[in-house]
Amino acid sequence: MRNTLGIGRCPARARRGRRRPWACRALVALLAMTPAAPASADPDGRNLVYVTNYADGTISVIDDAAGRVVRTFRVGGSPGRIAAGPDGRRLYVTDFVAGKLSVIDTVTGAVAAAVPVGRAPFGVALSPDGRRAYVTDFSGGLSVVDTATDTHIGTVDTGVTPVEVALSPDGRHAYVTDFLSGSVAVIDTATEAVVDTIVLSSGLWGAQVSPDGRWLYVAELKRSVVNVIDIATGEPIAGLDTGKSPRFITFSPDGARAYVSSAYLDTVSVIDTAALKVVAVIEVGDGPRGVASTPDGSRLYVANQISDTVSVVDAATDTVVATIAAGDQPLGVVIARRPAATGGVPVSRPVHSGAGRNPGTVAGRNRGTVTGRERHTAATGAHVRAIRRDSRALCAVDVSSRRLLRRRDAPPGGLHGRRATASRSSIRRSAQSAHSRCMALKRSPHSRASRP
Repeated sequence: MRNTLGIGRCPARARRGRRRPWACRALVALLAMTPAAPASADPDGRNLVYVTNYADGTISVIDDAAGRVVRTFRVGGSPGRIAAGPDGRRLYVTDFVAGKLSVIDTVTGAVAAAVPVGRAPFGVALSPDGRRAYVTDFSGGLSVVDTATDTHIGTVDTGVTPVEVALSPDGRHAYVTDFLSGSVAVIDTATEAVVDTIVLSSGLWGAQVSPDGRWLYVAELKRSVVNVIDIATGEPIAGLDTGKSPRFITFSPDGARAYVSSAYLDTVSVIDTAALKVVAVIEVGDGPRGVASTPDGSRLYVANQISDTVSVVDAATDTVVATIAAGDQPLGVVIARRPAATGGVPVSRPVHSGAGRNPGTVAGRNRGTVTGRERHTAATGAHVRAIRRDSRALCAVDVSSRRLLRRRDAPPGGLHGRRATASRSSIRRSAQSAHSRCMALKRSPHSRASRP
């Protein structure tokens, strides 16, 4: 499998055979000092694509017109899902590990606020007027945030393990999927109360409301289908096969197409919403997660968590027309208008995790290796486990330090509460995003499906 050169990593040729560390360092230093085009280079304020990089705590900013990364926000933590304010000046990013909603100023790239929103914030959605942010807590509940004051103003009890939240186009209702109970809570946003519950099946994940407000699409991991629900009646009318492990869903602006990422098959399925059938399957990068459509519907951006890339898809031909290198484990993606005042902001390059920076971070995923101090030992017995496909232990995470731990071929319960070390030979493709998968398994350690 082909490797992609990322800023801060040695080229593949330098890693094999005779090594030239001085050359790699010189290349990185040169790229870091080379100024890129400023964010204000686009005079008519076209689109910017914001991609969260879960493992290195950054957000990559892609110029939609130029087709390249023009800035990188270093926000820290483990940024996951992302939403943008109506004017494009604020980003709202969940941090699953730190338990907060980070508010990012897109003009300065700084973290303007960090709002506590539960123990494990997951999905996020913004009201159409931008006055409220809704954040699901994987440990239970939906948090409501006042974006004017950046404060947590309430929590709605929506179930055991809320995953994603989707809003109706008019903002009157929010729909929250619950992974374990297999239900969708319907919330009246005016009263902040659950007014209905749609029961489906366990393993629910992503959700999205069609632009006309008539249909709710819900991804179901257990049966690997996307449920189409008539919002007026609350009844499912179809279950569409979109490939194993469907995760994120987005619609084209006119609602004629729905796009669903399949994390296991490395594809994006295209659904004809009128005919209710899959009309195309697009091969993208490894481990596709977040999917977003441009406002004119001409392009689709897909964050590939395993290959550290973003696929750009031509919506007219359903083909990948470009692949852009992002940060370490790109997860969420949102497209917003460029804010009015962006001139003069320094441009930075992406920084990837590597030896000495973040010990134990999974990287080099296409080669099945672990970077950092591979002999790192846990300082605490509080571990989280993930189970690989053959039901044996995949990994463990030291919760206090958020570092990946590993013990070769341990039984499913063998890593819990025990010390372990990273093993280069034991990491395989199914462990590509082991850190995020482990952290998502805090409530259900034996479920392979509970992964971001």
